[in-house]
Amino acid sequence: MDSLTIILTTIILQKLTNALDAAATVCDNDMACKCANNTVSCTTLEQDGAFILPYGTQVLRFDDVPIAIVNNGTFKNGELLQEITWVASKIKLVEALYHNDLKYLDLSRNDIFKLSDDTFHNCLRLEYIDLSDNQLNILSDYLFLHTSSLTTVNLEKNHFSSISENLFKHTINLKNLSIGNPNLSLLDINSMTNLYKLEYLNIQNCGIRNLNQSSFGEHNMYLYTVILNNCTHLTSIDNDFISSSPNIKIIEINDCGRIDFLPPSIVSLKNLQHLQMSNTELQPSCQNGWFSQWFNNETTTVVGYEKYSNFIESLNEINCPPKIYYTNSPITLQLTKKGIINCMAYGNPLPSITWLVPGGLTFHENKQADINISHHPNVHNWDLNQIVSQSLLTDKNGSLHILRMLRTHIGNYTCYVSNKYGNSSKLVEVHLDSEVFFSIKINALLLGISSALGFLMLTILCCAFKLLLIRLNCIKKRSQQTETEMGSTEKPKIFPADV
Repeated sequence: MDSLTIILTTIILQKLTNALDAAATVCDNDMACKCANNTVSCTTLEQDGAFILPYGTQVLRFDDVPIAIVNNGTFKNGELLQEITWVASKIKLVEALYHNDLKYLDLSRNDIFKLSDDTFHNCLRLEYIDLSDNQLNILSDYLFLHTSSLTTVNLEKNHFSSISENLFKHTINLKNLSIGNPNLSLLDINSMTNLYKLEYLNIQNCGIRNLNQSSFGEHNMYLYTVILNNCTHLTSIDNDFISSSPNIKIIEINDCGRIDFLPPSIVSLKNLQHLQMSNTELQPSCQNGWFSQWFNNETTTVVGYEKYSNFIESLNEINCPPKIYYTNSPITLQLTKKGIINCMAYGNPLPSITWLVPGGLTFHENKQADINISHHPNVHNWDLNQIVSQSLLTDKNGSLHILRMLRTHIGNYTCYVSNKYGNSSKLVEVHLDSEVFFSIKINALLLGISSALGFLMLTILCCAFKLLLIRLNCIKKRSQQTETEMGSTEKPKIFPADV
């Protein structure tokens, strides 16, 4: 048999093999599967052995397609798969997958109780994983070791009880995370510290008692949404967790029963759109007294909290020494601009607020709450002489307003609050914006350089113009004076009279 015959035979056999394979794909079962545009969609499909896909399949959608184990041999012709959705199909175990192009994986609403350590190690481009509503009770520290491209992970409605320190150590691009389940009671220290880009955190339906800052990084600048609904064991949220996430827009703590401590750092959230507290009560106590003032603020948006009136009624029966719950220290202001220094405090009865400012002036607000200072002028110096301030004033909330920032306003301000049950104080640092001075210096330097260059260019242009006129004989070049014209410069000799 010559070589040409061998080549032709090989080609024919290959085409026949491909034809047989194509004829055996899941798409032949048109009652259960629909195939178009590199997408295979199957519902209530029952099949033994590997699922043979058409060549070039990129998107796979299985619903109620039962199988016990998913591994590398589950699909034939699945090398180009980019999206797999396989839900409600009684899958129990997932072993190592070898889909280099896979970006989207949804295995929710199955019976998965175990994932091998290397399940996703060969899915380097994976961006989305949904394993919600399964039976997972253990999450390996190596599960997401090679999935740094992940942006969304959904693990809620499983059975694991903790999140280890190393589980999300390498998912540095994660933006959306859902992990809530009733058995989850522990977030290890530093378990979330590498999630620098996290935007959405959902821990609803969990058994966590305290949401502590130690589980999270010091600066969660991208965190916008925190969901803690139906966490009936939740008693407190760490104040530092909120203060380290200054861009939070939404907090949901619906159906959480009674919370012992709500962090006053919520007041510092300038972008907060709403705090949802339907069917959740706040323990009436002095440490939660700040909430009564913040709730009634016109800029506050609280959704729900149907028993707020009961909270206020119980709170008013408690004698509370004053406590400062928020200051905006340190604060940087621009020269000649307005500024506000906040000092928010709660006490029952409502405390007096005293400001000690650089230069020796003292400002009082609600001074009648403290009998020791009730006789003081509203604004006075060290000698209690009444002063009329032209650049500083206080408001009924105790905030100090700087009407026009000057150099003399730089320094440490002391906020002192007091009532008959006690007192408290905090230092507020006020700085002048250094960028303004830097900008002024740079602008002055640039102005000087541009002026010098302008003068030099003008001089050069004048000289060039003059030379041009001389060459055009528009003006005559001044000739050098002769000795006769100049006259003799030699002084006349003086001879003695007797010569």
